[in-house]
Amino acid sequence: MLYTVAVLLVSIAPALAFLVLILALDRREPEPLSLVLKVIGFGAVSAIPAGLAEMLLEGLPLFGLPGLPGAAAVAFIQVAPVEEACKLAVVLLYAWRKTSFNEENDGIVYAGAGAIGFALLENIIYVARLGLGTGAARAFSAIPLHVFTAVLVGLHVGRARFAASRAVRTRLLLRGAALAWSVHGLYDMLAMSGSALALLLLPLLAGLAAFGVLALRTGRRLSLARWGSGAAPAMPPAATPHAAVAPPAPGPAHRWMPIVSRVLLAASALFLVLLVAGLLFADTVEDPGSAVLGGIVLTVIPVTLGIILEAAWRKRRRRKSPAAGRASS
Repeated sequence: MLYTVAVLLVSIAPALAFLVLILALDRREPEPLSLVLKVIGFGAVSAIPAGLAEMLLEGLPLFGLPGLPGAAAVAFIQVAPVEEACKLAVVLLYAWRKTSFNEENDGIVYAGAGAIGFALLENIIYVARLGLGTGAARAFSAIPLHVFTAVLVGLHVGRARFAASRAVRTRLLLRGAALAWSVHGLYDMLAMSGSALALLLLPLLAGLAAFGVLALRTGRRLSLARWGSGAAPAMPPAATPHAAVAPPAPGPAHRWMPIVSRVLLAASALFLVLLVAGLLFADTVEDPGSAVLGGIVLTVIPVTLGIILEAAWRKRRRRKSPAAGRASS
């Protein structure tokens, strides 16, 4: 009995923690809890056709390739697009036309709720099959992956819901879906690589979390811009046609730059430290020099991007400082 309770807690608690976070940031004009719970239920149900589709695709020769090519084929063709499409379908087929979907941040709420339902059922199955250790590991890996990719998609869905034209709406939806597919596929490929490349999961998840937090803050800012910072409206207004709703004016920009740059730099440094430590204590590495060189090559892009963002942020601050000084004098 105690083991069953522990299994359920490990399976459910991480996803529920993310749900509390998403709902807490939506307190300005909160969604009906009954509707959120229904989306969670549909998200859980969507894991079933996703699993069936992945099983049907499994027999194709393309997914029997060895090494990294095989892992990439499974990740980017068999798993990521199927799961992300099923999660997105819950929002587009059920929540999209609800009158409660009346602001951009609602896209984050409903996409996040669907992903949490999906992750809940998936995690319960994994924990029941493989034990509590698997659930604990997934609490810091697969569940954040599902939730934060959904948050990024949800921000695009929310903006698409109030886009001024069909072309803009389609572009936003495709961009969000492509972003989720790319991140999810990269995560699965690294996890299934069976090599030192799996160490890249740490900076990948750190970067995803950073962008996910920024998306949550953006959704919160858009909500405040739409409704104001006073008391919440007594009743949410009915859904307005896309072209009739002007998107809120953007708030202070570029605050994300130092956050993302420092996360990228810190994650890259941590990855290199772990790589070197692993090489020092491993007995099976034939060519440690090549491994270190490979690690440096893999971190060139995030480090370069981090440096560019940090430099741009500092340059912007220097521009603002003299203007602020002149205004106060």
